[in-house]
Amino acid sequence: MVIKSLILTLLSALLVGFTVLAMRHEYVGIRKNFADENYLQSKDCLSCHQDHFASWAKTHHSRMTQEARPQTLQGDFENQNTLEYLNVKARMEKRGDKFFMTFTQPNGQAQTFSVDRTVGSRRIEQYLSKQTGKYIRLPLAYDLLNRRWMNLNGSFFYPDGENFFQHQSDWDGNCVFCHNVKAQPQINFQTRQFNTEVSELGIACGACHGAAADHAEKASSPFTRTLWQFDREAEKNIVNPLKLSAERSMQICGHCHGQRIPVELNRIQEILQRGDPYNAGDDLAKIYQPVQRDTMVGNYSFANRFWANGSPRLTAYEYQGILRSKCFIEGDPKNKINCLTCHSMHGGDVKGQITEENRTNKPCLECHDEYNSGKALTEHTRHQADSSGSSCYSCHMPRVVYGVMSIHPTHDITVPNPQLTISQSLPNACNQCHLDKSVNWAIAQSRSLWQTKFFNLENHPDKQFDIPEGVRGLFSGDALTRGLMAESLGGGGNPHIDWRWSAPYLVEALTDNYPIVRYFAANGLAKINEQYLKNAGLEKPDYLGSQAMLQNSLLQWRQNVQRLNSQKPDEFFSLVQQLKSMRRDVDLEVGE
Repeated sequence: MVIKSLILTLLSALLVGFTVLAMRHEYVGIRKNFADENYLQSKDCLSCHQDHFASWAKTHHSRMTQEARPQTLQGDFENQNTLEYLNVKARMEKRGDKFFMTFTQPNGQAQTFSVDRTVGSRRIEQYLSKQTGKYIRLPLAYDLLNRRWMNLNGSFFYPDGENFFQHQSDWDGNCVFCHNVKAQPQINFQTRQFNTEVSELGIACGACHGAAADHAEKASSPFTRTLWQFDREAEKNIVNPLKLSAERSMQICGHCHGQRIPVELNRIQEILQRGDPYNAGDDLAKIYQPVQRDTMVGNYSFANRFWANGSPRLTAYEYQGILRSKCFIEGDPKNKINCLTCHSMHGGDVKGQITEENRTNKPCLECHDEYNSGKALTEHTRHQADSSGSSCYSCHMPRVVYGVMSIHPTHDITVPNPQLTISQSLPNACNQCHLDKSVNWAIAQSRSLWQTKFFNLENHPDKQFDIPEGVRGLFSGDALTRGLMAESLGGGGNPHIDWRWSAPYLVEALTDNYPIVRYFAANGLAKINEQYLKNAGLEKPDYLGSQAMLQNSLLQWRQNVQRLNSQKPDEFFSLVQQLKSMRRDVDLEVGE
């Protein structure tokens, strides 16, 4: 009787086991022979990884590219839904569950585009329209921070022009590669038509963990899952960036946060047809090389995207920045800095994906623990330990990079040297805070405070370097430098300035012929107005407004703010004009 019961129990167990095995999902082999073979959708990961799915779903990565639906679209298509720019009238409309943009030329000719997908969900929302077999990026975007419509010329470093559609562009052969998982444009070079597919819209699980079919198929067995719980080191057939070397882990991020070209340029046709060959965990350097200041493709140069010393000027070049950093080059091979030293993909503030703790000096102190005490930190920085001058980020990762309507810290971690502002036109960390002091002042201070390091720095005899750097950069720098200074003079970062000193200069920046410079100036003036000029009745200048509108704003603001400046008017305007005469305009292709 006992034996019979044991046999029945064993048979039942086997039956359950075979039933479970029979009911397992079959993942391996999906999308066979495509570039995304064995890639899964993020929803496939949900049943086992609810916490990671939830933390990822909160990120802007997850919403980078979306189908345009009422539940996902953030732009105002129903109320404040018109924009006139360069005499073209734009109207954005919601019709049922569909969205449209209509552009009417001055001659009355109108063209309507469907809005089929969105790109971006944090600062600006861009729109894609599917036209004759490909997606095009429309020329208008929605500014999510200021809740207004804008022409993309308001985001890029180009001067006022006459072409409303200047930044309308193809999506399938360019943007698709970094805003989605495993892009496959499948271009037909004869017809120039695309048949683009992606493994998943947005930056999803596959971007960082690679093809997961084998892992998921094994994990569908309760026996395997039990084994993995007891053996944390068991092979799970999935890429975990935390377990890779610093180089390989960083390459996963650098795949998109490091603008690149194929190592073999002639592979571009293969990539545009079959798709992106890179998978998380691969050696990125065997497939792509990050573009640098001296990179050329035909006659096209990338030089303007870098400062004269080769340091990146734009976001999406963070990989190039950290590769140049001594922290990475000379770091302990077993504990080398990489993206995950500071950033968390499943934790922290979704704005930058970084924890509050890692916004302090903590990540740097992991290696530089000799500065862990307040006394040691003060002796090192010559600033009070609890001040912004003792923040590692402020001095060693100054905010000299532009991306998506904002200024960001560089990832080129360096020792601040104000001399580079003179020799390389690179904004320096000292004058990022001390905007009302000159570069020569910063050089003298560095020479005095860090005598061993900077004993041989010399002031420059050119009188322009005796002018407050915030003012010199605002009017004589190239457009990116002017934008950086406008943002800082308006309160960005940690400036040590009196608004009554900075406001008159910001007003004059409204005359700049680059909309993005006016954008930062207008934002700074709006902040000053809100905090200090509450009863003046001043309106925020429209940086994309017509010349008549801008002139009217300029006169109103001058009347209310100019009197605050201690300089005599003729001296003030003479200085502004003198600096403007020295500036050099450099247009800048921003790959947003």
